[in-house]
Amino acid sequence: MSALALALTCFLAGAFALFLSNLDGHLRRHQGHAQFQIYWKPGQDMAKVRAQWDQIKAIPGVDDFLAFTPDQALENLKKNLGEGFDFAWLGGNNPLPATALASFRVESEDMRPSRIFLERLKALPGVDKVRINPLQLDVATALRSLSVKALVPLSVSVSLAIAVVAYLAARLCLEGRRNEVEILRLVGAKEWFVRLPWAVSAAVTGVTGAVAGLGALRAVQEAVASLLYEPPLWIRLEPLSLEEAGAMLLLALVMSALGGWLAARE
Repeated sequence: MSALALALTCFLAGAFALFLSNLDGHLRRHQGHAQFQIYWKPGQDMAKVRAQWDQIKAIPGVDDFLAFTPDQALENLKKNLGEGFDFAWLGGNNPLPATALASFRVESEDMRPSRIFLERLKALPGVDKVRINPLQLDVATALRSLSVKALVPLSVSVSLAIAVVAYLAARLCLEGRRNEVEILRLVGAKEWFVRLPWAVSAAVTGVTGAVAGLGALRAVQEAVASLLYEPPLWIRLEPLSLEEAGAMLLLALVMSALGGWLAARE
């Protein structure tokens, strides 16, 4: 019964952790970014501009980078305007500049990394102007703040729930067998010899329950993920990471062993 109770706790807590981890991953991939539009001055040497593109891609925090040469920008403009517009009057002279769109990762409420990145872009030779949507940056910053201020405490609460249930389940499971402890003490057994088997037994019970709960969660996740990743939803449900699952198992092991050790006290 203790193993089943811990299995149910790990399943429910793991399901909540699965929701939190996928929510945090979604915020990081789709919302926790700010886009910088970069415009070079017309007539710049494209070899130098391409070298600057490589520099921007190498900057830490740049997750996505899309660039257009003047010719590509003109072709894109022609496609958008349609066949009714004639650009023959340009006479082969392309007035459009080289442009780029850099997606910069926002990892905290601190605006300094974004400001530093903006200044680095403006300082590049040949750059005419850099534009950014202030609302987009504010939204990205607020979402990263949500991840730190809300998701982290919720994750800690999940870990605490597993620890408390593992500890109490182990103690309640072994409290009914205290007569065995008294017999061992009466025959002169040392304290560690009395407590160690209880701690090992409780640890095995706790790990068994945790593995069962996480295994059931994994099976449910695979079944639900295939249903969600279909039109029109296209929701990607990732499994718990090995670190998160390992942390749950470790909590169940340590707290169950502690509960068994203390249950055998005098």
